[in-house]
Amino acid sequence: MSMLDNLTPGTAGEIFLYQDSRKSGSVHRFVVTLTMHVHRPQLEKALDDLMPRFPQFAVGVRKEGEKLLLFPTRAKVPVFTAAEDSVTDGLPLVGSADLGGYLFRVSYSHKTVFFDWHLSLSDGKGMLEFVKAVIFRYIQISGFPVKNDGTVKVADEPANAVEGSDPYERLDDIPASRPVWYMDAKAFCSPVPETSMSSGEVHVQQVRVPVSKVRGQVKEYLSQPESFISPLFSHVLYEHFSMQMQQGEYIVSTIKENLRPHFPTASLRSYFSPLSLAYNRKVSEYPFGTVLMSQKKLLDAQLRHDALAYSAKRMMKAAEASCGDGLSFSQRLENCGRCLDMSSDTATFSICNLGNIAMPESLLQYLVEFYPVVPAGSYSASLSVVNFKGDMVITLTDSAGDMSFAGRFVDLLNGYDIPAFISDEFRFTQIRYLPEKIAEENG
Repeated sequence: MSMLDNLTPGTAGEIFLYQDSRKSGSVHRFVVTLTMHVHRPQLEKALDDLMPRFPQFAVGVRKEGEKLLLFPTRAKVPVFTAAEDSVTDGLPLVGSADLGGYLFRVSYSHKTVFFDWHLSLSDGKGMLEFVKAVIFRYIQISGFPVKNDGTVKVADEPANAVEGSDPYERLDDIPASRPVWYMDAKAFCSPVPETSMSSGEVHVQQVRVPVSKVRGQVKEYLSQPESFISPLFSHVLYEHFSMQMQQGEYIVSTIKENLRPHFPTASLRSYFSPLSLAYNRKVSEYPFGTVLMSQKKLLDAQLRHDALAYSAKRMMKAAEASCGDGLSFSQRLENCGRCLDMSSDTATFSICNLGNIAMPESLLQYLVEFYPVVPAGSYSASLSVVNFKGDMVITLTDSAGDMSFAGRFVDLLNGYDIPAFISDEFRFTQIRYLPEKIAEENG
């Protein structure tokens, strides 16, 4: 496989290339807090050392004919400070010259490093590998002892062309058929304030669950937290929006299931299949054990190989129809902006679960926090979940800035023997990806 394969964004990534991040929420963030203050020269050096190892991330976007394409860029990766993040209209666009053309941005404040990236480049699992590598190299350069146990990609490894390939190609020969239980529930979609989309301000609340303190029947579901997160947060939204819901509408969560454990690949490109859980009542109307069991059964049914392949291929067909050959640039923008499996048309809120973050103990001792932030975009809310240092960290964003959701969610968690507390609450201005602007500048 040639390194030229690093220039494909992959099936999912190609759709994101044509999506305005203000509406789709397609610019995500990793937040990494260290035990030490961050120094710019060492961080810049770490990035310089690692870009040859990750050529699939050393790319920008330009317009050729009617399509947006990736192209290699070798500019020095710029590093920004938090002071430069405070200017709402002054933040550089993803893929702009201010970022060296890159589809990601690195900034820092005191002891925290922020990695913002666009999903056309990678998904959370793929970007996690790059972020871990940068932090590991930064600690090395800073003179602190760290030892790799094989869970971190290091600078002196040769680049792997497979990491930039389209992982969905692996599914071509996988049997798939529409399961008898498959249902497209009509999702309630709350209106998103125009000011929320235009400002780029992200409202963040964080909930922590000390996993060792979870008691009762929920302990059996900790390996699949969507089983209890989805119905409980659906309850929060149902309470809030029930008077606005129409007959036959459901609160629907979309779960972006990482396909790597099911159909293994070394690719770091976006690789997931959307799963759905629908709810249209208060969770208290049934015994909680019944709710958990039914939700888990619905998830397990969708996690069967043939069902996952069906959902993924359904998305692949939508991608081909949305941005295939013969379409104009404006048609691609319109089609991908409303692509059914990646928009709020089929869901009220989203859940992205990255699970446990594997890394060497020698590196872990220098880390205080490590979590993703997924902007809500046109969803009512988005939740990201990660297990780090014994805590389940649930980071919540909402499109309307309603800061009451986390408080009610925590009340419900505690009420069902899931000890939880709000650990943080903040707002920040997210960088943007505007395909029309990129096409104008890099056409």
